[in-house]
Amino acid sequence: MRPQEVHLFVFDNLSDWEASYAIAGIDNPQFQKKSGIYRIRSVAITRAPVVSTGGIRIQPDLALDELSQRDSAMLILPGGIAWDEGKNREAIEVARVFLDSRVPVAAICGATAGLAHGGLLDCRRHL
Repeated sequence: MRPQEVHLFVFDNLSDWEASYAIAGIDNPQFQKKSGIYRIRSVAITRAPVVSTGGIRIQPDLALDELSQRDSAMLILPGGIAWDEGKNREAIEVARVFLDSRVPVAAICGATAGLAHGGLLDCRRHL
């Protein structure tokens, strides 16, 4: 069986520590009921490398325009100053498609404000 992909959105100055426990748990077979069910893939606005707040250079696996909700088990949006600066609009639109298709979106910290500014939390249950 091919693993389901969980997509982590990456962008310049993302708060790299925020998604660390989630992605380690999702991608680590020791934390899965059946090993190999999920794997993490990074996605960015483009395939160009990004640099996190902690200075980690990340080469995305794919660009947002290559991502389909049909091929994803979940989209994870970590926080970062970019959300408060009105950036990452492309990711908000992708999140809208995911949510409309009933694919889970996990927004952390500043990414929740990004979803709220995009109107994605107005009529949806959220924690």
